[in-house]
Amino acid sequence: MAKTQKRHGFTVVELMVTLAIAAVLVGYALPAFKGFVAQRTMTARLNDFVLAINFARSEAAKLGGMVSVQAVDDSDGDNEWGPGYCVVVGNPGNCAQALRRFSASANMTLDGIDAFDTLGTFSFNSRGLLTPGGAGALQLCSIDVEEDPGRVIGISQIGRTTTAELECNP
Repeated sequence: MAKTQKRHGFTVVELMVTLAIAAVLVGYALPAFKGFVAQRTMTARLNDFVLAINFARSEAAKLGGMVSVQAVDDSDGDNEWGPGYCVVVGNPGNCAQALRRFSASANMTLDGIDAFDTLGTFSFNSRGLLTPGGAGALQLCSIDVEEDPGRVIGISQIGRTTTAELECNP
């Protein structure tokens, strides 16, 4: 009597079906993942700017003098803060001697709007108040027209920040 051997493993057909199902799932998941990564990147950039504002307010109170958040290069009126920014002592200060530097917003624009349009410096006095003048906002948008929504960052007279979604590419 001959023993039958059991063979273990997958057939070529089973492997091909599995690969086809995996390819379809990856095809659906990849665009969603790209959008997820873009939104997380935008949120990180937004949080960096809010951190810079809060850090400047804190340092102004700690040092008992003027501390500013300053754009590295504010020559582009539609993206003053996009090339990066720093927190410096004084108004204006020198980004080469910054208390803290923040890198450029890759694939994004960070633009002052309303009262902050073309403004390249925010200063806080020893009480943490925004000087001179009033409140304003900045908008953070992706340069990719497929990516929406953007974010708007409001800064009040007392230096408090608020954030909300913004439609950048209608």
